[in-house]
Amino acid sequence: MMKFFQNLINRIREFSSRNGYVCDGCGAEIFTYPQNRLCEDCEGKLYKNDRGVCEKCGRQTVAQGVCLSCKKRLPKYTKGISPFVYKGETAAFVNRVKNGKRRLAYFFAEYMTQTLLQRYEGMKTFYVGDMSALNENVKENVAVKTMWIVPVPMTEQAEKNRGFNQATELAAAIEKELQQKGYAVKLREDILQKRRETKMQKHMDYESRIQNVEGAYHVHKRSDCKGATVLLVDDIMTTGATGNECAERLFGAGAKEVIFLTAAALPERK
Repeated sequence: MMKFFQNLINRIREFSSRNGYVCDGCGAEIFTYPQNRLCEDCEGKLYKNDRGVCEKCGRQTVAQGVCLSCKKRLPKYTKGISPFVYKGETAAFVNRVKNGKRRLAYFFAEYMTQTLLQRYEGMKTFYVGDMSALNENVKENVAVKTMWIVPVPMTEQAEKNRGFNQATELAAAIEKELQQKGYAVKLREDILQKRRETKMQKHMDYESRIQNVEGAYHVHKRSDCKGATVLLVDDIMTTGATGNECAERLFGAGAKEVIFLTAAALPERK
């Protein structure tokens, strides 16, 4: 029964995300919604990650090329991508998603999808056109070329306490965006699991973060990872320790590529 009501709530939320008329940030009237999910004032406060970008981790850089962090310790994921810089008002907006403003996930998902298509050449491999026009037999054949969209998981208890996982909210919205654009992708919440709770990492250095997340994640559907391209989704990339740990587990299960897509990334330190 609880699952029925949760599905109903999700459908209502999805419907309202396509038929709203107010800014998802401040509530001001927007008559062009959902083409514009934020008003000009709210969107103008956000820091877009569209200038110098690290070729490996995707964070904003001081100079062109690979950032100093990646030169010092190369990330294990194939490529990192983030449409926004995690600072100022952007950080506040991203944090509002995990603090209950779930409707903002649609706004960030649209930008994340757009940036993914711009920066990851491999997406063309998964383009199949209009999936709704294909019959079931063809869809089964197409499925072998499907990209898995895997949200960074929370522990069962942590997700229960919050009521949702913000990474899953983003991943689900990204799945719909990509499918509507003709890409063969599928949300897979069952592939990656978080086996133990980790400490808050806000004030930890990189080495401490690595130790904190080491062994915390586990690949449940190992056979489904063999040869797969995985789109690993999270809300924020700070040091990349969580993305690295998840990528290592996915590669260990046979994944071909792991693209780490986040809403925002902490910029390179000067």
